[in-house]
Amino acid sequence: MFTNIQELETQEVLIFRLRHQMGRFWEIGTLRQAIELIKKRRSHRFDGFSLIEVLLVLALVGVLAGLVAGNAGAFIKGAQFEPPSRVLKKAILDAIYEASESKNPTYVSYDKKTASFVVKNSTGSELSVLPIYKDDWNEEFESPEVVFTAIGPGSGPSGELSSYNDDELILSRIPFHYGSTVPFLATINFHGKDTNLQFDPFSGFVLNKAE
Repeated sequence: MFTNIQELETQEVLIFRLRHQMGRFWEIGTLRQAIELIKKRRSHRFDGFSLIEVLLVLALVGVLAGLVAGNAGAFIKGAQFEPPSRVLKKAILDAIYEASESKNPTYVSYDKKTASFVVKNSTGSELSVLPIYKDDWNEEFESPEVVFTAIGPGSGPSGELSSYNDDELILSRIPFHYGSTVPFLATINFHGKDTNLQFDPFSGFVLNKAE
């Protein structure tokens, strides 16, 4: 219930008085503290809420909502992660090492649900899991798009053409046998940026990198 004739004052005057009444609560504060402040001031005045007191509470509700939303955004943006290309390089070196030591096939795949590169043996057992994010996985994190494409045998006068369609060259995982693999290209899209990596099938090192 509004009982104060000051309802008819201009917006600029209301804002000035609101800032004056809130004092240190104007920038930050809690709703409970604001309400207690209003109760104390009301005991010396009259029953009912003035327009300024109602605006004070509404303003603080907005401030608190903004703080919560801001903290959530900072949490998402502030998540620590390694560049996906660097994590992929580690996974490939792990797979080459495991295949060379065990003399058994190993495989590198990408798990989009956890933003992790996974190295498995021929039975499907996980040998290593390399996450991109250092923190525990959160659904709010952005998971990179990763596509593995085999490089088909060249044909034509220049040797740059392939008789295979692009769909036929897509790989769900990269196989490693005795420390080597098929020639392949990894395409990573992260934060709106594409990175193409071509790996040497024997050493696991990057042959070229086209941004």
